[in-house]
Amino acid sequence: MMPSRYRLRSARSFDVIYKRGKSVSCDSLVVVSLPSRYSVPKVGFVVSKKVGKAVVRNKVKRRLREAFYALIPQVKKGYNYIVLARNRAAELDYHALSSDLRTLLQKAGKLQLA
Repeated sequence: MMPSRYRLRSARSFDVIYKRGKSVSCDSLVVVSLPSRYSVPKVGFVVSKKVGKAVVRNKVKRRLREAFYALIPQVKKGYNYIVLARNRAAELDYHALSSDLRTLLQKAGKLQLA
């Protein structure tokens, strides 16, 4: 489970990241990132009602949270992220979602490869 220090919470934070952040996308996810004054990477997850009913949305969100948490040691510090799930995300299993998230973070230049 992802500790709360990595979570974005306020609506204002989401608004600022949406307006000023840079985004990369694939057919299942969109990742928006913005430099932050904090050294800890913070992330928020958005799964709209278009993705499915509550059970499906919650499952997608849980999978995304776990996938991002696994990548935290490699994610660049000092950035805030929003991960948006598209309709196709509901069809994917954990490994495919995790792979898509990793690919998007690499594409955005936000992963530090060891």
